[in-house]
Amino acid sequence: MNLSKLNNINYFYSGEGEPLILLHGFPDCPHNFKHQMEYFSSKGYMVIAPYLPGYHKDDIELDSYQSIRISEEMIEFIQSLTKEKVNLFGHDWGASISYGIAGLRPDILKKMITVSVPHGISVGASFLSNGNQQRKSWYMFFFQLPIADLAVANDNYNFINRLWEDWSPNWPSYQEYSRRAIEVLSEKNVLAKSLAYYRYTFQESLQLERLNKLAEKINTEKIKTPTLYLHGINDGCIGSDLSEGMESYFNDLNIEIL
Repeated sequence: MNLSKLNNINYFYSGEGEPLILLHGFPDCPHNFKHQMEYFSSKGYMVIAPYLPGYHKDDIELDSYQSIRISEEMIEFIQSLTKEKVNLFGHDWGASISYGIAGLRPDILKKMITVSVPHGISVGASFLSNGNQQRKSWYMFFFQLPIADLAVANDNYNFINRLWEDWSPNWPSYQEYSRRAIEVLSEKNVLAKSLAYYRYTFQESLQLERLNKLAEKINTEKIKTPTLYLHGINDGCIGSDLSEGMESYFNDLNIEIL
């Protein structure tokens, strides 16, 4: 894995060939795509794993951390990186950002794989009406409080370890992945910017009207990019049932609940 920077986006890259871009989520980082990068680069792909904006200590401050704003940043990054159509993979926030990219610029994508976060207006509604999802999403609501910045960082970011342990209790390697995520989140200003993703999602006073109009457009028009959606049936963060009816938002979608 080699590190480089383009358009204020720091990213890892490996291999040569057809471009494949991997977008991480929270609490995560591009380092944790190490095995995927090794595998796909050996299969003839040029694999790129960028830090999402705000997740690198040298990142500039954005005017908004709404998901669709991050999509705009990643579109600019992709266009500067290659003139080819790219394959796009997104997990968690990476999935949400991928939908934005596909909605705004389907012409730059070949195929898309998203994991754990479904697409559609019913997903947002579930935070208000679905009791099971509200329980799973407690941390998102907690992040709206100013004290969250202190609580997450307390005791060497043990809060992050607890999230990984709660969500992946039967995965013996989670500690290694959590440790790498903590290394990134503990860099100057990174935690505040990563929590801003959640705050800009739920707090209307922070949102920009221009971006809300773009998001509304994406939620009402079908995504043209051929897409594979994956979700773990035991996902402790977002219930797999939220993917029901997702097909109506795509021209070409396959869903696999694992």
